[in-house]
Amino acid sequence: MKLEDQLPVIHSMGNLIFDPVWSMNNHVSSNCELLHIISGSISLIMNRRKTRAFAGDTILVPSNTLHRDEFDFDEGLKVFMIQFQWACEKDFFSRLSCKSLTGLSIPKKESISMLIQQFRREFSGDDNRQDFIVRVQLSEILMRILSLSEKGRRKDARLTGKSETEKQHSEWIVGKVKSYLENNYSRPLTLEEISRNVGVSPFHLCRIFSDENDFTIFEHLTRLRMAKARSFLEEGKLSISETAFAVGFNNSNYFSKVFHRFFGFPPEQDSQERLFFQEKLI
Repeated sequence: MKLEDQLPVIHSMGNLIFDPVWSMNNHVSSNCELLHIISGSISLIMNRRKTRAFAGDTILVPSNTLHRDEFDFDEGLKVFMIQFQWACEKDFFSRLSCKSLTGLSIPKKESISMLIQQFRREFSGDDNRQDFIVRVQLSEILMRILSLSEKGRRKDARLTGKSETEKQHSEWIVGKVKSYLENNYSRPLTLEEISRNVGVSPFHLCRIFSDENDFTIFEHLTRLRMAKARSFLEEGKLSISETAFAVGFNNSNYFSKVFHRFFGFPPEQDSQERLFFQEKLI
C-alpha cells in the first residue's frame, strides 16, 4: 500500500457558521468531521451521549454517525470544519472519544489549536485540497490529537497509584521549577542548572515535571519567554533585537524563528501593527 493511500482524503474545509437546522435535527455525513470551535459553544449529541465544547476546543465525528449539534441561536456558532475520508478511520476512532478531547488540559488544547490555526493560515484558501502536503498536515493534526489523548490516559493511571505524600512532593518540585524559570527566563538556562536549584537529578526532574504537566520544562520556558516577548513588543520600548536578549536569546534571528513558529507571525508584524495604530491615533 502506498503512503498516499493511508492519508486522509479531504472533501471540504473552511470557516462555517452553523445553520440552526443542524441543532434541531439529527443528521449523518458520509465524511468524518473535524470541528475546531472559533466562537460560541456546542453540545454534540452522538451515540446517546452529550459532549459540551467551547471556543478553542476541537471535536471529531466519525463518518456515517447520527448526531446533532445543539447551540445557542442568539450566540451563534462559528467553526473551522474539515470534512474528510480516511482508510484508518475505524482504528483511529476506536482509540478516541469526544469526551477525551474536551477533557484535555488547557496546554494540550492549546497545542492542538496552534496546529489547526497554522493549517488554516496555510491551506484553507487552497483550492487543491488533495495536495500531498495538505493531507500530510491533516494527518499530523489527527496523530497529535490521538497522542495527547493517550498520554492523558497514561498520566491519569500513574497519578492514581501515587500516595498523597508523593503527590505533594511532586507539586512542590514543579512549583519550585516554575518559580525559578519566572525569575531567570531572561538568561540562557540549562537543565543541569535548574535541577541543581531544585535538588534532584535532571532525569528525575524531567519525569516529575512531565508527569505533573502536559508539557516539558523547556516547553514551559518557551511559552513564558514568548509571552514576555509579546508584552515587550506591544509596549514598544524595546527593539526586536533588544527583546530577544531580554527574554534569554543570544541570537535575534533564532528568536524571530521561534516567535514566528509560536504565534504564527513574525515579531516584525507585531511592531508594524503597533506603529500603524500609533500613527492612526496621532
